[in-house]
Amino acid sequence: MKKESWQGITGSLVYENDKAIIINEQDNLEDIENLLKQLAETGKPVNEVRNQLLKNSIKKNVTTDSLKISGWFNRKYDSENAKKTEKLESNKPTKQYKQIKNELNFFGESFLEGFLGFYGLEVDNALARYENNLQIIETQDLGLSNEKKYYLGQSKKGELRLATSELPSRQIAKEELDKFYSRQQDQQQSNGIKSPDDETVTDGKE
Repeated sequence: MKKESWQGITGSLVYENDKAIIINEQDNLEDIENLLKQLAETGKPVNEVRNQLLKNSIKKNVTTDSLKISGWFNRKYDSENAKKTEKLESNKPTKQYKQIKNELNFFGESFLEGFLGFYGLEVDNALARYENNLQIIETQDLGLSNEKKYYLGQSKKGELRLATSELPSRQIAKEELDKFYSRQQDQQQSNGIKSPDDETVTDGKE
């Protein structure tokens, strides 16, 4: 049975064979029997749970700025709902959703539907950005040793793709990650310099 943690993500994955569960930091990892019981009772396919773990954590960090929501409605030629975004009192989606539900007579069902569509897209975009970048992954064999292993890799719709072999420590993993993005930025800048006639010259930014 293994534990898997991802850079910048709250919670971890515990899996054995093809079943996985999400655990929190306070869960007891030494109670192997209880973890096996949870896997048997509530475990789902590893890729599905990995994707859910990342999405759950990323959702908590997504903010929905009222100007962006206004732009979303304007692009749909819905100026009436775009105007209503001025009344939103927060940029936190959970608070905005609560306010819209509490003041549904003012905002209306079409505003609520538009807001949920916008929020869903923001979450999907944030998840795609996370998945497109290399991340530090920490794994640990539970019940055998406390030794942790580190890799660089990606998750594509929950499928684990390792980009390196095992790295000796988190610090070295971080150094390798920094080196990779430094090389990538240099390459993008050099490509931009090499093709001055090309209109799409990259500047090293994502």
